[in-house]
Amino acid sequence: MLLKKQTVWLLTMLSLIIVLSVYYMTSPGQAPGDKMAATDHKQSKEQANKGKDSVAVSTTVSSDKLAEIRLKKADDRKKLAEQYQDAISSSKSTAKSSKAYDKLEALNTLSNSEKLLEDMIKSKGYSDAVVDTSGNDVNVYVASNNMSSKQATQIVNMTHEYLGDDKLVSVKYETSK
Repeated sequence: MLLKKQTVWLLTMLSLIIVLSVYYMTSPGQAPGDKMAATDHKQSKEQANKGKDSVAVSTTVSSDKLAEIRLKKADDRKKLAEQYQDAISSSKSTAKSSKAYDKLEALNTLSNSEKLLEDMIKSKGYSDAVVDTSGNDVNVYVASNNMSSKQATQIVNMTHEYLGDDKLVSVKYETSK
């Protein structure tokens, strides 16, 4: 039973890496070696308060920022999943193994929820979106030339629907020159 779960996990991670690699290689934008332009960006922030929710909207000018964020998120998740897999396979205690398995399942569920949210945001007319959850914070990166606070609030509401109301959501949008 454990071998099947490991095989499914391995195939899932490999397919994710392949999809992200293809996306990164085929995405329009600057050359992969031109990282100086990616770091040279302007940021502006808007704050809109809605009860306990805080909507932060910021603009970043770079052409491959979303791809970089997506790849970093995938690498971080892969490392975390590997730690959980190591704990599952090396643990002599079934309690430790069970906890690590639960954490791995929670990580997979979170990844699936983020992917669904990204797809929903794209269905609203945005060309690309990346959702990155770390702890209680959620950063939503959207490819758009401009974004109103109403649009940001709509994205925050979708985020709460898919990831829970207890998250602090930050919406950032990317423009291309």
